[in-house]
Amino acid sequence: MSAVPLLEARKVGFRYGRNSCLFKGLDLTLHEGEFLAVVGPSGCGKTSLLKILGGFLTPGSGTVYRQGLPVQSPSPHAVMVFQEFDQLFPWKRVWSNVAFPLKAGGKISVSEDPAAADPSEKKGPDRPREIDRRVEEILREVGLYEFRRYFPYQLSGGMKQRTALARSLVSRPPILLMDEPFGSLDAQKREELQGLLLRMWDEHGFSVVFVTHDISEALVLADRIMVMRLPEEKAGEEGGPGTAAAGGRGPCASDDSVQSIFLDIDLPRPRVPQSPVFREYYRRIFRLLGQEGVDDRDSSQ
Repeated sequence: MSAVPLLEARKVGFRYGRNSCLFKGLDLTLHEGEFLAVVGPSGCGKTSLLKILGGFLTPGSGTVYRQGLPVQSPSPHAVMVFQEFDQLFPWKRVWSNVAFPLKAGGKISVSEDPAAADPSEKKGPDRPREIDRRVEEILREVGLYEFRRYFPYQLSGGMKQRTALARSLVSRPPILLMDEPFGSLDAQKREELQGLLLRMWDEHGFSVVFVTHDISEALVLADRIMVMRLPEEKAGEEGGPGTAAAGGRGPCASDDSVQSIFLDIDLPRPRVPQSPVFREYYRRIFRLLGQEGVDDRDSSQ
């Protein structure tokens, strides 16, 4: 493992508006091949932190570094995957959606799979075949090669997220930033995609920052978990960025902003939610989030 973190946030703070503090002084490190989950209640700034790490938002204070260099804008080295099903281009087939990052990057030319070609996309006779190989490889890996000619409207929610995952990984980025990517799926599909993500992570060795509300999901997936907790007086309030601003947290006082706690998860994979150690981790995180009366049944869902 390199001594320099792949991704590092130092004393990062963020506010909505002039006087509405969301969080301050947050530190985070992500090393090569590491899987870090971020859990916390709505309104604590999980998505804002993820966008700051990806260069999509500028922190109000502190600095984010990628391989030792300040992050000033989005980069193909840190790719985001969202929860929404409409993150795909609706006018492009699965094949073209997945090939898009390589085409847009300009380093390798794209030629369409002859069986999946979009009429609107021209192809030259001398274009390299490297993208074709990569797209076919990743589509087979996520189980969508047979659906390469489909448009997004013809796909189920789980298939759309598989396509989004394939598109994010086809360019082989070292960092994947995932904002509750499985949150809109039913339990069975969510479990299937969790398994797929872990297999691909294990095989390809990329690093992940994975935002989720689900403690069990974080425990199933992550090497470490970052728990973001609201101040006690805010813990019972309904969240969301708009609410955080409207609530007027005020200046970023040390006792008025989100706190972060890191836990190393020492559990063998595959993780068993019914195991006593898993349940103990679950209860500990539940307590850190300021929730009382945890039921063991919650940790197995």
